Amino acid sequence: MIKGVVIGAFLAGVILAGGCFYYFASGMAPVATADPPMPFERKLANMALNAHIGKQHAVQSPVAAGEPTFLAGAEVYKQHCAACHGMPGQPPTGYASTMFPTPTQLFRGNGVTD
Repeated sequence: MIKGVVIGAFLAGVILAGGCFYYFASGMAPVATADPPMPFERKLANMALNAHIGKQHAVQSPVAAGEPTFLAGAEVYKQHCAACHGMPGQPPTGYASTMFPTPTQLFRGNGVTD
C-alpha cells in the first residue's frame, strides 16, 4: 500500500517536472517584453527583491541631501534622462515613442515606485 503511494507520488512529480520542462522548452512560455507576466511572476520577483534588500546593510549616503545636490541631480536628469523619461507636465517626446519597450514616464502614474 505505502509502496504504491510512494511510486504514485514519484511518478506525479516526474510528470509535473516533465510538463514544466516541455512548457518552457517548446516556447509556449510568455517571455517577450510585450507579453503579460506569468502567474505569480511579479509576486515572486518582488518577494526575492525585497528579501535581498532586507539582507543588505543600509549605509549612510556619501552624498549630502540638500538643495545644491537636488538641483545638480535635476540638471543631470534634464540633460541625460528627460529625452526618454519625460518632464513634468509635458507629453512624451517623439524619440521616446520610437523605443521598445517604451521607457517609463517617471512623472506620470506610479513613476519608479513599481
